[in-house]
Amino acid sequence: MLLLTGSKGAVAQEVTDTTANVSPTQRGLLTSRIHLLTRSYGDRVALRWVPEDYVSWRYLCQTGVNVLRVKTGTLDIDTLAYALKPLSRADFEAKYPTSDSLAMIAMGSIYGEGGKGPNQTEEKPGSVGSGMELNNEQDMSFGYAMLVAEWRPDLAEAMAVGLTDRSARRGEQYDYYIQPTVWDTNGKLIFEPGVAEKVTNDAYKPLPYDPDLQDSLTSPRRFVLSWIDPTHSSFEIERREVAPHGGNWTRLNEKPYVSMVDDGGIQGLCLYNDSVPTDGTWQYRVMAHDAFGTLTESSPELTAYAVDIEPPHAPQLTRIVIERPDNADPSARVLAHIYWQLSDTLEQDLKGYVVQYYNEMLTQGRWRTMSDALLAPTDTTTTVDMTGLRTGMLIVTAYDEVGNAAQSLPQLIRLTDYHAPSAPDSLRAEVFPTGYVILSWKPRPEDTDIAYYDLAFANDSTHEFMMINQGGIPDALYIDSLAPDVNQKYVYYKVRAVDHENNFGPWTPILQVLRPHNTPPSAAHLDESWHNDQRGMHMRWILGTDADMSHHVLWRRLGTEGEWQALARWDADSLRQAGNYAVTIDDNPPYNQAERYYYQVESYNSTEYTSQSLAVSWLHQGPRILDIPVRLSGDWIEREGAVRLIWETTMPASLAGQDYYYCVFRKGPADSSFRYLLNVEKGEQEYADRTLDKGQQAEYYVLIHFRDGRESQPSNVVTIGRN
Repeated sequence: MLLLTGSKGAVAQEVTDTTANVSPTQRGLLTSRIHLLTRSYGDRVALRWVPEDYVSWRYLCQTGVNVLRVKTGTLDIDTLAYALKPLSRADFEAKYPTSDSLAMIAMGSIYGEGGKGPNQTEEKPGSVGSGMELNNEQDMSFGYAMLVAEWRPDLAEAMAVGLTDRSARRGEQYDYYIQPTVWDTNGKLIFEPGVAEKVTNDAYKPLPYDPDLQDSLTSPRRFVLSWIDPTHSSFEIERREVAPHGGNWTRLNEKPYVSMVDDGGIQGLCLYNDSVPTDGTWQYRVMAHDAFGTLTESSPELTAYAVDIEPPHAPQLTRIVIERPDNADPSARVLAHIYWQLSDTLEQDLKGYVVQYYNEMLTQGRWRTMSDALLAPTDTTTTVDMTGLRTGMLIVTAYDEVGNAAQSLPQLIRLTDYHAPSAPDSLRAEVFPTGYVILSWKPRPEDTDIAYYDLAFANDSTHEFMMINQGGIPDALYIDSLAPDVNQKYVYYKVRAVDHENNFGPWTPILQVLRPHNTPPSAAHLDESWHNDQRGMHMRWILGTDADMSHHVLWRRLGTEGEWQALARWDADSLRQAGNYAVTIDDNPPYNQAERYYYQVESYNSTEYTSQSLAVSWLHQGPRILDIPVRLSGDWIEREGAVRLIWETTMPASLAGQDYYYCVFRKGPADSSFRYLLNVEKGEQEYADRTLDKGQQAEYYVLIHFRDGRESQPSNVVTIGRN
């Protein structure tokens, strides 16, 4: 029912997250809820509620419910109804005549007799099946009662599941509560009250109703209407005819329509069958019964078309005769003379015939029409041009005035092909180190009747090619497996196409493929070398002459932990063409006093393996004392009480990136020679000496010390005394 399925429409508001008047210990034990919807009209507020199941409903019918109203934001509680119960049986009989079937359903669901007892079930009394049988009957009674309450507001109030608050003021906002008058002291039925908060009493504005109505023509003049509405339970369906006849809306159902569809997982699926009296255009619309006893707005109109869907009688294809007018070239023109037989009775709406042809390759799995216009309904023969086509299937199709079609049984048409396909295009290979070669190619667009391909190979382009396949390759793809230890650099392939008439096409140009193998390349070795502190390192390397060699790389690194850097790359094919496999290289790296430079050649071929030569190394230290001018000046600064030294230097560009620091030397009054005093980082070029006593003097000089051990020449010596 609507209240049980939720309030998806704009008809009301449902709030179920409040458990008023339930103790905290009970909130985790709720067994039933009261679902509440409200609708404001400006002069009144309508309330509709329903318990969650049959047992809860029967309990509330016996004990009653309290209907409370609180003005939002205040503590003023108004009791709209106390211990509200359904009308008694006598009151029902006095108020409603027996001819009121809906009222009788409402009364019978509460006070009716004749239902099954525990010992009257088809299943064994006391069994699970017996309990389910009784439960289904109770649910059916409960469902009918709630449907009646949706259709008739007066019956909703008579069954104590509806009430109208006529004392609510326009524009005011209220909270409504529906709770049991008597809480179940046994703890078996713990209710969550029905709650609707912040209900503003404004004029009701219905929203559009759009259940996405659709139709399907299942037989002549018969529609199946479908829509999905998981919110409402019952509906009204109306229909009218569109021009040329026109017409008013007609209600199709005598009673509210309730869908009995087994939804198969689609919640709220509704299906309605309708037959129309004539072919033509028809319109449908649907309205739903809401929980307050009113109909929703009409759904958007659905236009449906009732047309003839009965196909004509199928013709019987009797004979096909092939003619080739050009004796010199039988393929120049091919005609097919086609004969068929008509049915004993021709339909009045029969429009004519077409001949259709099918070949899976040529027509891409579809039937191709072989004539531009329909043949007359009385024709029994025609001639079609089949030039360029292949053996396939023919049918004759009959059409009526509205497009219904009926086909004859297909008949094989044999057309001999005298033209061989062209050589395939784009033969290529993808090679893997494991020995697999994926060969692929493309057929020519004009070759649509290829049956298979032949693929041949050879170990040398001058050798006789051998066929790889025995039964033909159906696709433009083949995976070949090569032995990785064969002493051949290349393998050669070619491919051709063969059509369904066994016409062999020409071979493709030969494809040369570098054989995959797992043998590492020959390693290079050092033939001669020497070192000079000014000119650097001189090396002459002898490189491998493997036929599969790709290239060689000369690497260099500083120290045993440094990163290798590529200095040179030699292409093996270029060296092979020049006939020279000895390469000479000179390298003059930056000086380094502490670590050696290492050199190594790495050789590459088509495998994933490489070979490295033995490494050669040298110390490239250069001169230890560098000619870098350092100019020192200084004086006694009385206010600082210290000797202030300042120096400046010009670092050559070749040494700008080197790591270095300054060393300060001092010869004091008690020193016979200069002594190392301290280091000063390269970002600083001054020093303060506070160890000179009054009447003493000292001499100073500065030099640059590089981290790799090299030094600059000493600066000039300055003598500073303290008065």
